[in-house]
Amino acid sequence: MLYKTNLAFFLLLAIILLGAGLARASGEPWELEADQLYADQDKNLVEAFGNVRMWRMDDYVQADYARLHTDTNWIYLQGNVQARFEGDHIEGREAELDLENQVGWIKEGQVFMAQDNVYFSGERMEKTGPHTYTFEEGVMTSCDDRPAPWSIKSSRGEVTVEGYARLWHPRLRVKDRPVLYSPYMIAPVKTKRQSGFLFPTFGQGSEYGFNFNLPYYHVIDDKRDMTFYANYYTDRGFMPGVEYRHTPRLHRKGLWRADWLRDIQIHDQGNEPSRFEDDGLFRPNRDRYWIRGKYDHYDPATDWTFRLDVDYVSDQNYLREFSDGHSGYYASRDEFEDEFGRDIQGRDRLKRNNIFSASRSWNNLGFNTRLVYTDNLEYRNRNKPARRNPTVQRLPEVNLDLYRTRLGESPFELESSNEGVYFWREYGTTATRLDVHPRLSMPMRSGWGRIIPSAGWRQTGYFVDNFQDEPAERDTDSRFQTRGIYDFNVRADTELQRIFEMGPAPEVKLGRVGDSAWTGVKHSLLPELEFDYIPDKDQDKYPSFDSTDRIAAREELTYSLRNIFTRRLERVRQDTDGGEPVLSRDYRDFLRVELEQSYDFREARRSHSREFRRRPFSDLLTEISFNPNQYITLSNKTWYSFYETMITEHEHTLTLTWPDVASTWFSLDFLNEIDEYKRSVDERINILEVGMDLDYLRNWRFEASMKRDLEESMGLENRLSAEYTHQCYGFMFEYKKTDYDHSFAFHIRLLNLGEWGI
Repeated sequence: MLYKTNLAFFLLLAIILLGAGLARASGEPWELEADQLYADQDKNLVEAFGNVRMWRMDDYVQADYARLHTDTNWIYLQGNVQARFEGDHIEGREAELDLENQVGWIKEGQVFMAQDNVYFSGERMEKTGPHTYTFEEGVMTSCDDRPAPWSIKSSRGEVTVEGYARLWHPRLRVKDRPVLYSPYMIAPVKTKRQSGFLFPTFGQGSEYGFNFNLPYYHVIDDKRDMTFYANYYTDRGFMPGVEYRHTPRLHRKGLWRADWLRDIQIHDQGNEPSRFEDDGLFRPNRDRYWIRGKYDHYDPATDWTFRLDVDYVSDQNYLREFSDGHSGYYASRDEFEDEFGRDIQGRDRLKRNNIFSASRSWNNLGFNTRLVYTDNLEYRNRNKPARRNPTVQRLPEVNLDLYRTRLGESPFELESSNEGVYFWREYGTTATRLDVHPRLSMPMRSGWGRIIPSAGWRQTGYFVDNFQDEPAERDTDSRFQTRGIYDFNVRADTELQRIFEMGPAPEVKLGRVGDSAWTGVKHSLLPELEFDYIPDKDQDKYPSFDSTDRIAAREELTYSLRNIFTRRLERVRQDTDGGEPVLSRDYRDFLRVELEQSYDFREARRSHSREFRRRPFSDLLTEISFNPNQYITLSNKTWYSFYETMITEHEHTLTLTWPDVASTWFSLDFLNEIDEYKRSVDERINILEVGMDLDYLRNWRFEASMKRDLEESMGLENRLSAEYTHQCYGFMFEYKKTDYDHSFAFHIRLLNLGEWGI
């Protein structure tokens, strides 16, 4: 017997209320609608015809025809079958499903896991549980396009959502053409973290040969994980590595990495030095390693911040030789910058700092204490004797700073930097130094500008534990020494402005939407004078640990003039509410020009010598920044000597950008050879860098750059790369050549399968 939809729907509700069993323990029932329904209460059967749809909350099934057994919750579907269960979308020609236990089968079916963007299809698919499937002659892909750019076809497969797909006899296909075969394969189907092997990386370099690195990722819990690296270099040997991450609290996190290599090669006094050893240092060690890490801890209850930075490497060449790949210098550097916002020292640095710090701030006070251990690689591996290592360690350093604070109702402001450090070293004098430097200022402001005079007093005390290897001029008779130096500073500045009106604003009407015009330019002129004075005081008798122990005399006037040009652009745009066009204004500082020079009164009073004549005027610094729109950016710094009548240094960078199409840049850094009383540059430096990015072709990105030493007529670094990005795959090729190495890499990325290449 056939009924219209509404009558049959109420009949079905009656059956459900009589105990048909279509509700879960949660009490949420399924609802049904169709063009026509047939109900047989004796057989516990409901048949639905045309636009059949059943739903419960976010789950649903729909088809052209459905037969529901209300006593077992099994439903048979035929024609344009579609279903959704807990985020998984199912399509097929025919299906039979258990609505209660979410099991069943689908013919000519496809399952789409939206959370992972993975498609599975097969001649016959079995849904063996809420989150598991099996299939025969099935296809897996993460591509939305048809035919899929890549897919994996297998004779048989098992899939676990948020787990893995196990495939038998898989064939990797490109546009339905098989290219690779494997008897068995495991592929991840997950968005949550889960232990397992990551895709390997390959590399080739002239310093280490062919490289293969296979990572294994291990999840400890939801706050901790580890990655183990099996890293092999054909010319160097096996380099295992480990990475540990932990985030126990919202304001606490740590990242630690370590790698070790038993190197096949050495470079000692008996062998030819490696190409890196222009510093005169050899590398006789075979055991090579790099331990690095960072940790941040902020306690909201006490407002204390703790930080730890570790950077401990076996030799001076390790970071230069092993700079690429998962375990290389650049990968670690990028990871630390992304996670902690703190960089690690350059790979060429011979002194590497390991720092623990604790800090806290109050309204007018800042406290910071640090332990700084500096590892000097010159005294490693028998290059220089470790027992004569003079590297200074700050164990500990304590700073208590008073921020600038107004003294009551008076016009005076007080600030002070205060430091206490214990200096230890393997060879040389060790001591505790206390340094207190208060400064009193009195800002004076008027309609003409402002003047800020200030005076400070630096009092330094030394408590020496032991004198060792000190020159004759040192006072080694007294273990307690004090030094007092005053200083004076006055700064004056003002600002002058004028607005130059230009052409009229564009006419506001529908046909002129998008029109724009510069309607005004503001010129701001900011002159500034600053005078610094520090008396000449003989300090040779005091211990020397850092720059604080030798305060240079200073009597210098610095004058600068800043010019800032700000344009006003008015544009006709459509109102956001869809009404009449309106006129909007936009401001941009499109040009900055700054001139700066200093006059040294002490130099002007210095006695002449044949070799070095008096030169009280510093080089004139001209700094220009030009950015009129989104297409052009020019920055320029040039230092010109009126005595040498030449440019002594300049830094230029020009960037031309065509948004979403291309950009190119030109950079030139120049330093002239010069020999004066206060400065000396022994070698002329002239470095040119040219680069280009091209994004014109859809999904493609090309990059090329060249860095060249114009003085030596030699290339420093050439780099060429091409990258293609698609919805479900991508690949990248890179070639890099430096003055000491050349390498290439090719990576392929398949969505949900990972990235690998050479």
